[in-house]
Amino acid sequence: MRENQSVSDMAAEVLARQADARTRATREPLKEALEAVLQTEAGRRLGELREGEHREERADEWQTGLPRERAEERRQGRLEERRRLREEQRSRAQQAEWESFMRKERRELELRKDGQLAELLGEALAGETSATLRRLVLEDQRQAREGLVALGSNGKVYYKPLEELVEADMGARIAAVRLRETWLKERRDRWIAYGGGYRKEDLP
Repeated sequence: MRENQSVSDMAAEVLARQADARTRATREPLKEALEAVLQTEAGRRLGELREGEHREERADEWQTGLPRERAEERRQGRLEERRRLREEQRSRAQQAEWESFMRKERRELELRKDGQLAELLGEALAGETSATLRRLVLEDQRQAREGLVALGSNGKVYYKPLEELVEADMGARIAAVRLRETWLKERRDRWIAYGGGYRKEDLP
């Protein structure tokens, strides 16, 4: 390294020496030898130095600061690796949550096909008839056989085939489940308030 030599000149000088050595060994033209050297890992790094942000710096000063720069690169590399691992873990956790969600939904769909709603509704309450409850159960079974599940948004319910759900639908699906659970709980509370069955005046 010559005194006051720039990083670019130093890198170019090293590349030229390597290309010259290759030319003597292979008899290929100097231009082709240089291109071959630049394809190697060491040559690529030298090429980056020759054209990079430090090219105008003095080579001796640049080399003095090189350990700090390398240490910072390693630190940044470790930070980036930790970020990548965290993202992978988060992605795996989300995928596992989604798969668990879909397994639960498929089990629930099978229960609905078997008439689960009839058991959840129980006996008719005041203002209801057995025929009305039967129609609710049959409609729920029909939707289940078609693979439909309810989704909720702004207090309203709409339906979508289970196998067409995407992760973004999870919140709407959970909202619909909560609406259904709230409605069933209110019916149970009314049933308990009536003493666990019909009131005599409610009988047809």
